[in-house]
Amino acid sequence: MIRRVPVRGAGGFRSEEFRAASRASPAIMFICPYGTSISTLRWAVRRLRREGYHVVAYETATAVFMAGDPAILRDLISAMRKDIESQISRLRSEGVTEFGFFGSSLGSFVFYNCIGDSLPELRWGVFNTGGDIAQGMWRLDGARRQHVRRGWSLPRLEAAWADLQWPRFGRLDGCRFVFVSSRRDTIAPLDNITQYLEPMRQAGAQVSVLEVRAIGHLTTIVAGLWQAPRIIPMVRPG
Repeated sequence: MIRRVPVRGAGGFRSEEFRAASRASPAIMFICPYGTSISTLRWAVRRLRREGYHVVAYETATAVFMAGDPAILRDLISAMRKDIESQISRLRSEGVTEFGFFGSSLGSFVFYNCIGDSLPELRWGVFNTGGDIAQGMWRLDGARRQHVRRGWSLPRLEAAWADLQWPRFGRLDGCRFVFVSSRRDTIAPLDNITQYLEPMRQAGAQVSVLEVRAIGHLTTIVAGLWQAPRIIPMVRPG
């Protein structure tokens, strides 16, 4: 039975919990793409639950990009990291012992800043699209206009987010991750991912890239979500 408990977040996000039949089922932290609600992706959550996963889903406020303030992204990541840590602690007290993640688009980038020393419980996960956050956001016409109006340029934005783009992971020994992407994704193209793999590998993680058929960023995300039950076993231990 699904337990739906909407929780209003103070950091520009909200979460909703979908319980698995067994309390000991592995838990997946799931972050929706930018501008997408949990209700829109209930179909994806249902597919994960059918595979036996407990899902804690998150959606983010559009202000993270549309307010034209780069500090919002930093605050959002910090707030979501703390909330995910709290959710993991609570679930562990209820008997859950295994935790992974599935993040799409902006959600993928949030998790990119949560792995390693930040949240060592996240031992495996799927980055459903990935790449340079500043360049990706700059390709969104509305968000780019808002930032330009407030005096931001792409080089300034890249500098402001540099530490988020190149986080210090700490140790990732034994962690397994996969990036899902498409050559035809114009927001987060496949050839933009390679440079971000080596730092993760040097930290001890096993990281791979899965190419999917798509015709743009949105269809790449949907393809990854649809194939999630098949993709997750690629990184989940055992």
